Amino acid sequence: MSHEEKLTLLAALLESAGDRAMEAGRHPEPPPVAPPARPPAGNPLAGVRFELLGPLVIRHDGVDIAPSAPKLRLVLSTLLFNANQPVGASVLVRELWSAGAPRTAHATLQTYMFKVRKLFRGVLGGSVEDVARDVLLTCSGGYTLRVDPKQLDIVEFDDLVTAGTTAMRAGDYERAGTHLRRALALWRGDVVHQGQWGPQLRAQAARLEERRFYAYTTRIDADLCLGRHRETTSELASLVVEHPLHESAHAMLMLALHRSGRTPAALEAYLRFRRRMLGELGIEPSERIQALHLALLSPEPLLADLSLTSDMLLDRLVTRARTGGRTSSSPVTG
Repeated sequence: MSHEEKLTLLAALLESAGDRAMEAGRHPEPPPVAPPARPPAGNPLAGVRFELLGPLVIRHDGVDIAPSAPKLRLVLSTLLFNANQPVGASVLVRELWSAGAPRTAHATLQTYMFKVRKLFRGVLGGSVEDVARDVLLTCSGGYTLRVDPKQLDIVEFDDLVTAGTTAMRAGDYERAGTHLRRALALWRGDVVHQGQWGPQLRAQAARLEERRFYAYTTRIDADLCLGRHRETTSELASLVVEHPLHESAHAMLMLALHRSGRTPAALEAYLRFRRRMLGELGIEPSERIQALHLALLSPEPLLADLSLTSDMLLDRLVTRARTGGRTSSSPVTG
């Protein structure tokens, strides 16, 4: 190609490029459009109820959607007991496998998390990515499940027990009993078979069972203050069989029997309790229940005072015993 031909070709190419540039200037391509901003997620799982006071249940539109696979249930239970708080992957691995975690544990855990997100995707109707962004978030070294506390039965239970305790302290025994009955009605059985859970969940289950027992005995105490002695006797009789060394349960049984006109049976209940304490622990019952025993042996007007809880009554009786029968000028509130 001659020098002149090269110049002609170069000019043609430059002209073509210029034409394209002019066309681009007249009709510029629009810049990439960012997706519209997603409104705040709020509570994506609104309408879902999470129940842990018994076997795990996740209710959506009246249907239990909780998975049947034991490992997935453990993952969900751990996340729900720690709702809205980050849970480390190492914690989840320990709950799932205790000390026998396989080398692939963390990879398997990621698979479980994907399956949990798919479960929630069915509720949201979106994508797994939506769930990962709004519901089950990956945080540094672990995961966070975002749940409205009002959707958790364990939170409702704690709130009701707290309200019942506050009412008891205020002397509003009717209101206390109502709150505590509602709290106890949330239970559908044992939290879970203990052998299936890791150390953290076993601790959580133990705490809940202890609080359940407290709510139950406090509700009975409220009924005693309302004069329902005969109604509570059978409950207390069963309770002392299940908890043969529980002092407060025996004290309430003795009081219920006495107020029902069965003082000899109340004294016999004390003697059985004392024999068991000496036989199994080698110690005498406490000063409080001994004071109740002495009060049953002689006319004691305090035993008929329905304004006193069982703890308050026992403290008053101890004070009277220590002062030789003189009532303290200031009430003991227990």
